[in-house]
Amino acid sequence: MSRLPDHRYGRLAETMAAWAMRLRGYRIVGRNVRVAGREVDLLARKRDLLVICEVKARRVERYGGPLEAVGPRQQRRLHEAAEVLMARDDSIRQVRFDVIAVSGYAVRHLPAAF
Repeated sequence: MSRLPDHRYGRLAETMAAWAMRLRGYRIVGRNVRVAGREVDLLARKRDLLVICEVKARRVERYGGPLEAVGPRQQRRLHEAAEVLMARDDSIRQVRFDVIAVSGYAVRHLPAAF
């Protein structure tokens, strides 16, 4: 894993996150989706719930863990993306913002992270 370039490790982390969501009963409806100039790592559905999921990966936590990397600016951008998605699709009744942290090969899912 340490030999993977950063972009490939990031892609691997997103794939691991998508599988973690699937195993919890979510249907992945989008990966790396551009919404109103913002990129959403994962969009998942479970019935009328839309989950906007930010995936953060860190090989080492020397400069802070993956969960600490989702700051107020990132949260605001994801909220803006959610507003656009809800305006486009009236079947969305609820939106939740999750974070999936990948450290090495460990995957940690935080529902309703913000």
